[in-house]
Amino acid sequence: MRALSTTDVLRVQPGETGEVPVDVVNTGAVIDAISARVLGLPADHVTTSPPVLALFPDATGRIDVRITVPDTFPAGTHPVTVEVDGQAPGSVPAHHDLDVVVGARPALSLAAVPSAVRAGRRAGFELAVRNTGNVPLDVALRATDTDRSVESRITPSAVHVEPGAVAACAVQVRGPRHLLGSDVERPLRVTATAEGVEQHVALTFTQRPAVGRGLLTALVLLGIIAVWAGIFLLGILGMLGTDPMTRTAPASFFAATGQDGAGGSDAPAGAVAKDGLLPAGVGGSLTGTVVGDTDGVGLGRITTEAWRHGRDGLVLVGSAATQADGSFEIAGLFPGGYLLRVAADGYDEVWYPAAPDAAGADTVTAEAQTLTGGLDVALVGHPGEIAGTVDVGDTTQPVETTVRAVATWTEQGEEVVVETTAGPDGAYVLPRLPAPGTYELTFTAEGYAPTTITERITGGQQRFAQHVRLAAGAGQISGTVTDGVLPLGGVTVRTTVADAEVVVGTPTVGQVGTFVVPGLPTPGTYVLTFDLEGYTSASAVVDLTAGQSHTDLAVVLRGGAGTVTGRVTLPTGAGLGGVAVTAGGAETTLAATTLTAGDVGSFTLSGLAPGTYTLTFTHPGYRSVSVPVDLTDGPPAPVAVTLHPATGRIEGIVTDGGRGAVGVDVTATDGRTTRTTTTTTRPPSSPGGANTPGYYLFADLPAGTYTVSVAIDGRVESTGVVRVTAGATASRNLALAGG
Repeated sequence: MRALSTTDVLRVQPGETGEVPVDVVNTGAVIDAISARVLGLPADHVTTSPPVLALFPDATGRIDVRITVPDTFPAGTHPVTVEVDGQAPGSVPAHHDLDVVVGARPALSLAAVPSAVRAGRRAGFELAVRNTGNVPLDVALRATDTDRSVESRITPSAVHVEPGAVAACAVQVRGPRHLLGSDVERPLRVTATAEGVEQHVALTFTQRPAVGRGLLTALVLLGIIAVWAGIFLLGILGMLGTDPMTRTAPASFFAATGQDGAGGSDAPAGAVAKDGLLPAGVGGSLTGTVVGDTDGVGLGRITTEAWRHGRDGLVLVGSAATQADGSFEIAGLFPGGYLLRVAADGYDEVWYPAAPDAAGADTVTAEAQTLTGGLDVALVGHPGEIAGTVDVGDTTQPVETTVRAVATWTEQGEEVVVETTAGPDGAYVLPRLPAPGTYELTFTAEGYAPTTITERITGGQQRFAQHVRLAAGAGQISGTVTDGVLPLGGVTVRTTVADAEVVVGTPTVGQVGTFVVPGLPTPGTYVLTFDLEGYTSASAVVDLTAGQSHTDLAVVLRGGAGTVTGRVTLPTGAGLGGVAVTAGGAETTLAATTLTAGDVGSFTLSGLAPGTYTLTFTHPGYRSVSVPVDLTDGPPAPVAVTLHPATGRIEGIVTDGGRGAVGVDVTATDGRTTRTTTTTTRPPSSPGGANTPGYYLFADLPAGTYTVSVAIDGRVESTGVVRVTAGATASRNLALAGG
């Protein structure tokens, strides 16, 4: 398989797609289905057209490799390799190396939580500054308001944000508070700028007046009611001032006609009963509003009762329940004085206007066909609590979640704040909260986006809040790969995300040696491997908490990838093939054999990690040799080893009458082993000259002392003692007795 391309450098802007045409030649002997992939980039960034290319032997085709760079892909030069491979057995993949140059795209986003706050004099906002580009940003923030009526402060006002990371800032706003009138909206605009990029977010600070419109309206209505009550009272007194005193009210006093004789035998026509409630539209009505003492908000489903003094004490005359806004009306009351009682579970009992019992209550007068209003009562609620659970997902490390409850009815300078920390199971309890009232619950945890919910509790209530799940931000791992001194470009960095392999590389120009693995789901644990040809692979395990960016991972690759070369020779300088070479000290024993052809005696050992090893050289008939090698600082110089024979030889001439005797048996023994040979004629290299008859040789003898003898028909004719040393040849000539 061959792969050819004219593209060695591909320049792509973030968010765009670049194309690399690759011409493929099928050098195999069969029709093959050929596909391409890119090493050094995540698989989801690469598409090929066609996905599979069918080629006949020696045919040529083209595969277009399209590389799509996400908006947040790190800027710089990224070395990648296009690998072209077939599916036929024995197919050898082809490769084409190129550099993908990604341009810089600074970008950021700005968000506020919350974006609108209603308060008195002060308000606070939380800003989230997110780097959505592919280069680090130094972001400056400033706040402006159109009418210049508020003071604002951003803390911190400048932040450094890595690609994909989020920085948090706080905005404090303070403005003059008006006394009367409606709420006043004070808009603000926060601007974030960095390297020519600018983002804005609008904030709204709604200020309440010191005296609210509702209270002012209530005071006006009370004044109007008081004036009309005075006019009505003067009219009634003027109308009834001349009537005689009777035990029953005249029929003309009422606007409706009751049952005949209801007032007794002497009751006038149209009189109504003196006991119980009057028909609707006839009697008087008591109206008002029941509010909470804490926030001044109307309370629903509160029991209000009207009592009057009887002969035997207080008598309950009528009752009513408050509506959702806290308003109530007790209708059909006889004209006269009443005591008003307001009570409910979770609240302190109150007798109008604010007495704990009837002794301190004010008498309220009910008048026929009249609404007696303005009977407002503030109830003091018993402290309540809010409980619930918060979910931070599956984590390898405990996550501390802070739950903060802030009362919505108070000014920030006088705010009611209760904080707690959720337990390991996510459960939390906010106890002894002033009630009734509405609270904003904010859930914060490092690496998670803040979440806010609103809950209202009534007096003494134990409320279970809605379940909250915090969303974790994406994390990233970045750092630098060096050889211990200088950064290394072209390193392949691999990890796995959701069973899919993610591959990135370190740039060879610009920010050489740096790498970024962005968009990692958090929390999670990632194993990163680092590979570079000629260097020993390394790995690192990184735990990411929610939204964490691990930006300072330092990786050192040791050079050499553990390669040792050398040559084994004989004492004569000739190469010796077939020598077994083993490396001791490695986790896995590595072995090689010296060449028997070509550069005879040479060897290569590869795949050794940096460290110190012992090389052992063994060969039958030769003494073993061990030498140390040090790969701590890279590959060593070629190793030269000489092997010496581990055995010796005995040779000589057997003569009979001065002439060499051929075909005679010769024995050699060391007392343990006996060897036998037969004399023959040797070539010129043997002692005695060319074609010398009677020559014998005992080779590969262990060092020691030997007895050499020659016998004919079982009778020893001649003998001698020879000492054999390793690597040497001893000579011993023997003569037959007849000679």
